[in-house]
Amino acid sequence: MNRTRKAALLAAVMLSLIVALAVAACGGGGGGGFGPVATEPAWVSTAEEKTATMHWLAQTNAMWTSNDFAGLDQITTGGMRAVYLAEKRQASLPSNASRQGFRLDSLVITIPCHTGSPGVFVAYGNTDVFTLGASVQPMAMVFQRVDGRWKLAAAVNHPDRGWPVLCTGGPPPAAPPVLASADYAPELARVLTHALTGAAETAAAASPFAVNGFFAGDGSVNAQAARQAERDRRGGVSLTGRFDPAAYPTLALPLAGGRGYWMIGVLTQRGHYTAAAGLHAGTWPDGNQVATPRPAVVHAETDTFLTTYTAIDPPRPAGGPVINGGRVTLDGFFGWPLTAVAS
Repeated sequence: MNRTRKAALLAAVMLSLIVALAVAACGGGGGGGFGPVATEPAWVSTAEEKTATMHWLAQTNAMWTSNDFAGLDQITTGGMRAVYLAEKRQASLPSNASRQGFRLDSLVITIPCHTGSPGVFVAYGNTDVFTLGASVQPMAMVFQRVDGRWKLAAAVNHPDRGWPVLCTGGPPPAAPPVLASADYAPELARVLTHALTGAAETAAAASPFAVNGFFAGDGSVNAQAARQAERDRRGGVSLTGRFDPAAYPTLALPLAGGRGYWMIGVLTQRGHYTAAAGLHAGTWPDGNQVATPRPAVVHAETDTFLTTYTAIDPPRPAGGPVINGGRVTLDGFFGWPLTAVAS
């Protein structure tokens, strides 16, 4: 595995929003579905899941320290497989140097409510895997059982308010979410693409999502996108962007107390720079590095990222109370650059 070329467009924005969400997110503690990680009851064994998590770490370390990607399809699926494949394409070890293996501390396993054999578990822990050894951070890693193996399907940064407390006992709640799983990624892609225009967000435009720190305020996607586009315009560069649903199913993990679902969906994000007069500098006016290798004069660049967004999706009311105003509330993010092509 190799350090990616540059920070994802708006990735820094999203990470800063985690703090803002502590104030802007609707509901807190048990009432909003947030709080400490729910561990399994004492009678539930998580030995198999812990073994699978450590196997994932060992195989990932082999990729990082030895460029040995033989286990990639054994330990990854969905969006995370695309991330690992992107790293495989550019993997290289530093000359005359060695790498230390990644860390994973404070591991906690949660098996969400399910019927039949569990098909998903969530591993919470402090790890430097997703910073490629730069720093240790708390992460949630969602594993799915595919072809008889537990494989990493998604990873999410820790929200400032804490991980949503998942339902861990009994069958999943019968009430469906406000936004069906199949509609989550397409609707979110539409709303985020609108946010990239820099226009001030309205409740109508953001619907069915709540206008929280992701979409309103100085640190929102909208405000950051507007500032970034303005810097590029002043430098004679046009920047446009859009989101599209990735070809991976959205996960809907039931929350404790029938409070709804923790939705985990994957989008493809693209940013496109155009410089009619050509760019000779090594960075775009907004400060992002030009893709390398690059021509001496750059007229266009397209950056592609894989982004994972989580949200609290309340249950659809059926004579019961309306939670969070009946809006889906974004609460977490993870992004990774896949490709950058300058021409």
